Order: sequence, then structure tokens, then C-alpha cells
Amino acid sequence: VVSSFDVWTGIVGIVKLGTPKVDESRLSEKDRQPLDNFSVYMGGRAGEKEIDAGLTWAFTKDEQGNLSKQRNAWRPFWRNETWNNAPAEKQFYWYPGDTVQMAVIVAGPGKLRLVIADATPQPKRVFQIEFDAKTFAPNTPRQFKRVNAIDQFGNEGKPVQPTKAEVTGAEWLQTILLRGAGADAKQLPMDKTRLTDMRCSSEKHIVVTATDAAKGAEKIDVYGTPKK
Repeated sequence: VVSSFDVWTGIVGIVKLGTPKVDESRLSEKDRQPLDNFSVYMGGRAGEKEIDAGLTWAFTKDEQGNLSKQRNAWRPFWRNETWNNAPAEKQFYWYPGDTVQMAVIVAGPGKLRLVIADATPQPKRVFQIEFDAKTFAPNTPRQFKRVNAIDQFGNEGKPVQPTKAEVTGAEWLQTILLRGAGADAKQLPMDKTRLTDMRCSSEKHIVVTATDAAKGAEKIDVYGTPKK
């Protein structure tokens, strides 16, 4: 979903993370890794630039620095001019069923801040970073978004490839748009009056069950192949 264009200063949500399932028949010839991946993220648009920031399904490293053979945890990323990841360290890994707070907030002229943390009173895992987002200038109308997606490697700009990959069990418990700065920012629920549903490629692939529309709360299951 995407917000209207306005002088929004950020988006904040609480999400229970879903469980990915890969399509074992769609593997790369090069490294035998799945050609589909998964992400749950926020971001925005100002001027002609789009920014993505949130969690992607990723490889992890163990205490000895050995890389996992498969992607097995949700890890922070942000994409501005380049793609960037949080360090491969256990304090920055989240797992299916974990509930996290995610925020993308204007941090100054041409700057955004990504914050991801356990959605608990005293979070043990917290990641935050400020990064360049040059078009997010003062008084520039901007749009914020919230996305649950299956991504296909090497397929940008092409038709979606058939896949049985899916990610199920995700639930947004609330989503808030911010207007204003700091402690004085107004918090407005991202309800139907402030958003556009952008389900691509079809509503059969992304099944949304509203749980509390006034809070911007809903369950989201994403299927590469729609369930009958």
C-alpha cells in the first residue's frame, strides 16, 4: 500500500514476520540457490526517486563466521543509490513469527532513518541507520509505502516468472503515518482514507485479511501461485 502525497515525515508499523517457502524447482544454474526471495519493507517517494528500506530474507553467519547454506533469517536492508545490508551479525537477525517495529523517518534535509527493533518494551535487537535520500528535501511532497513481496532475481522489468514460492503468516498490527517532527509529530493511522492498494500482479497472489482497518492492521499472505 502507498500513502497519498503530502508533507509526511515518516511511516511506522508493527509487523509479525511471515514464513517464506521457496520453490525448489526454480534454482539458479550457477549456485543452486532459489531464484525467488522475500522482503517486507517500507520506503517512500519524493520527486523522481524511490527509496526502499526494511527486511529481506538473507543468509546468516554463525559464531565462527561461516555463511549459512540457505537464506534463513530476516535482515535489514536499504536501497537508495545502492543496495545496502546490516552487518551479518546475530543481533540484526529476525525470524519468522518475531514481531518487530519498523520505521522510515525523515532525519533532516535529504536524509532518511531506518529503525528496526523488537516490538517489546525493552528490545534486545535494534538496528538503525541514517542514509542519503536527496530528493526528500524540505516542503517536497512525498509518499510513504509498506510492502510485502516476493522478489525474482534478474527479472527486473520483465514479466513475473511462474513460481510456487510463498510467504505466509505476516500480520501488520498497526501502521502510522507521521506529520511533523520529533515528539510533536502527529500520528495518523494509515487507513483507507490515506492509502492506495497497489497489489501487483493480482489480488489472488496477495491475500489480505483486514483485522483492524482503523489501525492499518491486516494479515498478508503472498503466493507465487494463487491458492484455489
